[in-house]
Amino acid sequence: MPLRSVSAAYLAQAVDLAGNPGQQAAYNSTGNCVVLAGPGSGKTKTLVLKLARIMAEDVRAPRGAACITYSHECARELTRRLERLGLREASNLFIGTVHGFCLRHLLMPYGRLADLPVPFPLAVATQRQSEQAMKRIGDRLFGVGHPNKPMDLGRHRRSVLDRTSVAWACKEELAAWAEGYEAELRRLGLIDFDDLVIFGQRLVMEHDWALPLIKAKFPVLAVDEYQDLGVALHRIVERIVFDGGVRLFAVGDPDQSIYGFTGADGALLRELAEREDVEQVQLQLNYRSASRIVSASEMALGEVRGYQSNDLNREALIEFVQCPGGLAGQAAHAFTEIIPAALAARPGRTLGDIAILYRDYRGGNVVAEAAAVAGVNVVRVDTAAPYRNVPLTSWIEDCAAWCSGGWREARPQLRGLLDRWLGFSRGRISEAQARDESKRLTQLLWSLRVEEGLARDFVTAVRVGMLDALIATQPALIDQSEQVDCMSAALAVGGPLADLNLASLGGRDGSPLHLNLLTLHSAKGCEYDVVIMVGLDHGSFPWLNESPAALRESRRLFYVGLTRARDEIHMLYSGYVDTSNGRINRGRSPFVHELEARMEAAEGH
Repeated sequence: MPLRSVSAAYLAQAVDLAGNPGQQAAYNSTGNCVVLAGPGSGKTKTLVLKLARIMAEDVRAPRGAACITYSHECARELTRRLERLGLREASNLFIGTVHGFCLRHLLMPYGRLADLPVPFPLAVATQRQSEQAMKRIGDRLFGVGHPNKPMDLGRHRRSVLDRTSVAWACKEELAAWAEGYEAELRRLGLIDFDDLVIFGQRLVMEHDWALPLIKAKFPVLAVDEYQDLGVALHRIVERIVFDGGVRLFAVGDPDQSIYGFTGADGALLRELAEREDVEQVQLQLNYRSASRIVSASEMALGEVRGYQSNDLNREALIEFVQCPGGLAGQAAHAFTEIIPAALAARPGRTLGDIAILYRDYRGGNVVAEAAAVAGVNVVRVDTAAPYRNVPLTSWIEDCAAWCSGGWREARPQLRGLLDRWLGFSRGRISEAQARDESKRLTQLLWSLRVEEGLARDFVTAVRVGMLDALIATQPALIDQSEQVDCMSAALAVGGPLADLNLASLGGRDGSPLHLNLLTLHSAKGCEYDVVIMVGLDHGSFPWLNESPAALRESRRLFYVGLTRARDEIHMLYSGYVDTSNGRINRGRSPFVHELEARMEAAEGH
């Protein structure tokens, strides 16, 4: 069959799959397929090549495919890899989060027809607006300082979709809070992120007429990190695939299901994979980690998976280190001992090849302070980061990368930046308008090319030149514009990123000159030569008195941390945690204790 509209570059790379039976089977699948992919097993490469093949061989424009994933970071990586194969987001190719898919391809085109009880035009609440509305209603219902938690409210809304069910009503306070909060948002003419998926599934579940319309546009649906996406998306997938006839290609790993607090359930992926009308493929060869790390990770999980390293001869360092001084002492040890040794251990290794992982932003604060004392530049990814990565801020960063020298090697590609810009306009625009917008943006970026310069000057120029005007006309971008404001504030004089230059802004995602600081949750999908895990004390990881389900998820989180490493893992602990109620001496994490014991037994120590 002749190739159509897609570069044949994928064919050259697809040859590499022949040595891996699992990857080859996934690539050759013709019906619904679920790929259960272990850490470092090349699942993103497999997904990208499969999607390229689908676009080249299986669908004819204007029909296409939708590729959805959990986080913006995952979507960004998929976009980069697909661009290298000549594939860019277009009217017949969606690459983005489940929230973006529900907004752009379910609610915006069909929400009015379905008479959904949401305000039009759709405007997504900013994080601040959402938090304020949630607090107002909570205080009104339960009094100031009530013990109910927003996290519990969100999980209840995401996981119990039938408002007439016993499961919804049995948590009376959460149900009342949720209904009051949603009414408050509607009064303000807003919806929130959870509404996007909740109403997206309601649309496809209640309106049969929507199914052929979805299939007409996207006869193929690809889903990455399926285990993270929750029951609402699972219902959407089941409905449009098994009732609507859309073909499914899903990838994920139940062992890396670490978002239970959001309503995600890794069992849904296993359930999907075990259907008789779905081909199940397993990827078990690890291309990332040395063999000793692969074995240790499986011991930490406590489950036999049969994973093997692609490089059986590569040596690995796995270290258990007790540090005095609590978390601050652990961070100090990382900067004075581990990082210098790791940089010296391999020629060419940079700070960007090293990551420090911690449980939550409070651990990040301690590590960031130690980095400042050591004079080490960092990129921080957690809730205390100066701004959150959303499509608009990532687009600005990628424009910065192009303008600071990336234009010479087309990394990123200008055409991709232009297409992403056009995608921010939620309404339909004519071909003439698209050409005019692309020309204006090209001229703006061309004029901003510099070898050196401050990031804040660049961001200001982009905002004044085009971005602020776009935001003013697009209510659906309000939530993202909040993060653009945070970016500008961080770059302003006196801000935490005031001295950041243009090249560093463009390289904040994967900069070789910056050490990576991430929560364990944020690290999923990443890989580094050296991983340093801090705060591995009982009472911090896991927390005290975790439920059995939460404890299993904490173990999976530990497993995710270990599997980020290629060559070295350093596990740091002090044997106690300091709390507002004093010091708790519970020893190191039981996960660390079990792992060291199992490794000693296996290695004959």
